[in-house]
Amino acid sequence: MNIISYEEFKNTDLYEDFIRENDDVGNLKVQVFTAYGAIPIENTNIVVYKDIEEYRVIFFQGITDSSGIISDISLPAPKMVTSNEETPVYTIYNMTAFNTGYESLKSFAIGMLGGVNVIQYVKMMPNITLEGVDNNEY
Repeated sequence: MNIISYEEFKNTDLYEDFIRENDDVGNLKVQVFTAYGAIPIENTNIVVYKDIEEYRVIFFQGITDSSGIISDISLPAPKMVTSNEETPVYTIYNMTAFNTGYESLKSFAIGMLGGVNVIQYVKMMPNITLEGVDNNEY
């Protein structure tokens, strides 16, 4: 699988079909925390990507602020259907979150619709190392 940026993807033959199906924009906000939301986790690496045929397209890459938040991640998405008779069509993106000092990589599948603001909450637990205990035993 070839890993490319969204800007690079725009130069491929697949882009026209993708943007025709995703002719609007949805917005994603990510909030990372621990202790049941009481403590925000800053400096968490967030990557939003989508596998499109032979490409893994990176749509966004960033780090959470001191509030554990990244806002206004704009992602191509299909227009939201306003008719009750039609099933909404959405585009699924993958998101990963990683922060040294916290549990392993977190992964999410996020459905995006045009004109919709989505909030993805990421709960992380600190890595705890007990002195004198081999953590691989558990």
